[in-house]
Amino acid sequence: MAKNELTNGMERNVLIGLLVLGAVGGVAGLMSSDRFWFSFLQNSLFVLTIALGAVLFVAFKSVSNAGWATVFRRVPEAMMAYVPIGGLLLLLVFFGRNTLYPWTNPAMETHGADLQLGFKHLWLSTSFFFGRMVAFLAIWCGLIYGIRKASFQQDADGSVEHTRKRKIYSSIFIVVFGVTFSLASFDWIMSLEPMFYSTIFGFYLIAGTLTSSAAAITLLVIWLKQRGHLPAVGDKHMHYLGQLVMGFATFWAYMWISQYLLIYYANLPEETIYYYRRTGTTGWFTFFIVNLFLNWVIPFVMLLPRQVKMNAKWMVAACSIALVGHWLDFYTMIFPAFFGSPMISYVDIALLAGSIALFLLVFFRSLGAKGMVPRNDPYLEESVEHEHLEIVYSLKAGTMAD
Repeated sequence: MAKNELTNGMERNVLIGLLVLGAVGGVAGLMSSDRFWFSFLQNSLFVLTIALGAVLFVAFKSVSNAGWATVFRRVPEAMMAYVPIGGLLLLLVFFGRNTLYPWTNPAMETHGADLQLGFKHLWLSTSFFFGRMVAFLAIWCGLIYGIRKASFQQDADGSVEHTRKRKIYSSIFIVVFGVTFSLASFDWIMSLEPMFYSTIFGFYLIAGTLTSSAAAITLLVIWLKQRGHLPAVGDKHMHYLGQLVMGFATFWAYMWISQYLLIYYANLPEETIYYYRRTGTTGWFTFFIVNLFLNWVIPFVMLLPRQVKMNAKWMVAACSIALVGHWLDFYTMIFPAFFGSPMISYVDIALLAGSIALFLLVFFRSLGAKGMVPRNDPYLEESVEHEHLEIVYSLKAGTMAD
């Protein structure tokens, strides 16, 4: 295996095969299944939010001057490379807009009449809706480019000025993302049921994004370390990553229960219909409860002991469960409004496999194209344990490969 090739030939072939499977399954679903666009939206957002959460991870670290994650910062930076590709894929929902969003279909006059509510009717006009989508994705990609550029330039010249630039871009991204992603969550998910609204919905999706991205970063760091990469990553880093997954999962649970209780106590018909559809049948109620267990209860309990956070097998299990929970969370947000009972179709599995394969192909290509450790970052020595300092010195001297 060459220095910058992180996967062998068989692994690349498997990923390419899964990508082809996703494409074939997607085409078959588009031609024969009425659930294709719903599954496409779900899986596109599932992977895109993981990549966006990686941007938040880097941004939070930069703004807070946290040095502990510097040694593996290239991992979330490589995950960020998927955002432009994931954004382009998401734009394809334009062609399925009449299926996904009833208010875009002129033939559905009842929805049109309901939306003659002044601002909501203007906000959900097709041109303004997809114009916002393009604008949100373009803004995120522009700021991601600035963060990544400053990071890679520092490897070349070692200037501390690039740390300052990365902090500026990160600060802007955090503020802009908080506003734009909340609006995007209203657009892309909440408007599937155009009369439903929840002011906490954006924070709910941000919480899920943070949990899933922390889990994905942890899994990729463990995989790379077991392959002999990232030798300076130690128990301290795994413990901190485990704390993040557990903390963000708890944040998600707080948003989950807060939204539910607020709607339950207010008991307004336009709000309660959202939960009635998700609890009104045995099948959807089961998914509703399982969602809570996968996203919070099980990962939280598993990661509570300190030693578990430094056990690779337990971390892999807990983070995998959290990612499955994130996928199921999108499923329960999208499908109940259109399908009377839950069912996982071949279309869902094929698109999920293809989306993950594309993400990993982009990730490995991006990570392999640059040094795996930001060797000239001023926080690098602070981020490693004392026994690994010799590794850092060797990397800086260029006598050791990443």
